Amino acid sequence: MAMSPVDLLKRRGVLLGLSALALPRPLRAQTAAGAAESAESVESARPRRASQTPAETIVDERVESFTLNSSAHSGEPWRIHLARPRGAAPAAGYRALYLLDGNASFPLAWHALAALRAARPALAEALDRLALVGIGYPSGLRIDTPRRYHDFTPYTAEEFRRARGVDLATGGRQVFLDFLARDVREAIARRLPIDPQQQTLFGHSLGGLFTLHVLYNRPELFQHYVATDPSFWWNGSSVLQEQAAFVAGARAAGGKLASPLRLLVENAGADAERAARPTPAASLAGLDGLRVWHRIVAGETHGSLIGPAAADAVLFAVDQVPEGAQRL
Repeated sequence: MAMSPVDLLKRRGVLLGLSALALPRPLRAQTAAGAAESAESVESARPRRASQTPAETIVDERVESFTLNSSAHSGEPWRIHLARPRGAAPAAGYRALYLLDGNASFPLAWHALAALRAARPALAEALDRLALVGIGYPSGLRIDTPRRYHDFTPYTAEEFRRARGVDLATGGRQVFLDFLARDVREAIARRLPIDPQQQTLFGHSLGGLFTLHVLYNRPELFQHYVATDPSFWWNGSSVLQEQAAFVAGARAAGGKLASPLRLLVENAGADAERAARPTPAASLAGLDGLRVWHRIVAGETHGSLIGPAAADAVLFAVDQVPEGAQRL
């Protein structure tokens, strides 16, 4: 029996997602066997210097990849992947979905966009007006472990990193945020008309942690945020202090945000005990102007979640809420 587009999408997401986080060999073997592992065990395990899996290259006339440096900071360049929309630009410009770990997430979102367009014709017009922007690295690998650890984290004390089995440099998130807010957006704006009020940021694991950092500190940069299995525990759960300050600031301003925002938090559901834990994002519920959804994705592990999560990010970017997501 032929598989439906949705079944094909799920199969692709599972297969590609398993290698997404550069898991050490024992953890990868457990994942392949269907064992459930927590986000803590994945990110705490000593990472390899970089995944040896090459990134998938999307060859299409609408896809462009280019290297880009920070205009304000020295250092290595990034690799930007851009998928131009099919349809004509609306008067306000195209919607844009920015994908962290772009070497891995951009191909997943590209395939998800095609599968969703075929499976849900009613959304075709909206999907045809969505630009995909992957922020990746020139290494040519799906996951560049040292770069992502540096880009997505605050400075993390050596003793904490040693305790978690991490010996990689941290603390580059402000440089990366400056690059994302200025250089990436300007580079995309030179190529496409973009609606500044319809932009979405997607991140998984440490990328999810960074996504929440942007929400809590520069909420005006995006209108829609998708954080999947975010590493709340990183650096002694310091992101929860940022979350508390964000909530306190909103309440001090009368409990209402300056502009409306949407947040989707997703967690893998293969580990039943972990999936049963309440999400720390629940404390965001009740803020006027911030709509928050939480989804537990049944059958997915921390590593495999990136595939279906990328598809959900595509939906969320066109104002759809994925099936099974609960409003908090």
